[in-house]
Amino acid sequence: MKSALASLLSAAVVAMHSTALSAADADGAWVQLTPAGTFSGRNGFGPWVTGDKASMEKIVANTRTYAGSTDLAIDYDHQAVYGAVPGVGGKAPAAGWIKELKVHDDGIYGRVEWTEKAATAIRAKEYRYLSPVFLHEKTSGRVLLIRMAGLTNTPNLDLVAVAASALLHPETEQNGESMDKILAALGLATGTTDAGVIAAINALLTSSTAIAKAAGLTETAKPDEILAAVNSIAADRVKFAEAAGLAATAKSEEIVTAVQSAVKGVSPDPTRFVPIAQVTALQTDLKKLQEDVLGDKVTEAVNSAIEAGKVAPSLKEWATDYAKKDLASFQTFIGNAPVLTKPQLADKKRDAGAGETLDEAQLAVCTALGIAPAEYRKTIAAEQEAR
Repeated sequence: MKSALASLLSAAVVAMHSTALSAADADGAWVQLTPAGTFSGRNGFGPWVTGDKASMEKIVANTRTYAGSTDLAIDYDHQAVYGAVPGVGGKAPAAGWIKELKVHDDGIYGRVEWTEKAATAIRAKEYRYLSPVFLHEKTSGRVLLIRMAGLTNTPNLDLVAVAASALLHPETEQNGESMDKILAALGLATGTTDAGVIAAINALLTSSTAIAKAAGLTETAKPDEILAAVNSIAADRVKFAEAAGLAATAKSEEIVTAVQSAVKGVSPDPTRFVPIAQVTALQTDLKKLQEDVLGDKVTEAVNSAIEAGKVAPSLKEWATDYAKKDLASFQTFIGNAPVLTKPQLADKKRDAGAGETLDEAQLAVCTALGIAPAEYRKTIAAEQEAR
């Protein structure tokens, strides 16, 4: 009688479903690996079950966990499977690699990258079919994961025995000690049935996905990424336990309770913290001080510009607004501005009343051109009458 694991792994078969390849597929493309639902081989093998989209997503997740960081291989005529048979051996070069998997309504698809040799053979129609190898439950036929695929012209080969030997060590059938070690690693008792082993493996795959999510990773996270994240969390947990005065092996709920008790009713250290009201008042005072300092600088800059004859007294309000908005820019403007002549300044003083009807922009024009406000006002009046 075969051991439980041997029975499980002998459920690996080359699928009776196959995909016909065209010359266009030789450049690499998404090709169907398995159909959706329930399907059988043309020569009566099966039925096998991939189920609905949710079930197929589970198969894809299981496959990614199984493959880890490696791509799924595509060989010639399933030689990678035959090569595992004791006494047969031989080489099994890759014809291509399945780089990605995705689920559609009608089945599971793989994105294939062919080797140059395989692409040439497909274009020449030397090879016509892609036949996947998958693991399934022996009794129900439910597909568990996709192991690899073969480029072949005979997709209906029954390779149950050789597929099993590709996964089993030759001595596994005769040596129950290996099976006992596997059962122990899965936390199962000696003599556990096929169904129990399958359930344990599926539980591990499900747990792996759950752990990845809990660690803030994606469902497709690789085992080493999950391990690194969990180790980091575990290290932080130990630090919290020690800080709470507990042993490193303390349970999570014990750590939470200890931390909550430690901080409950504890007043903050007055030597290290200040009231928020005081901080807010300090921020307000600082802002006012900054505004006062800026105001003094603006007043000084504008008065200096007027005294230097670079800004007419009538433009003091404009100059003040300018300096408040951007003091550095105003100082640059003043540094480059010409000094107004005495007649210009005299005209501004003498005609201050005459310029009351002019706005700031018009007064700025007067200053720039050296025109008396009264004269400019007359010009504007004349233009308005001419209209």
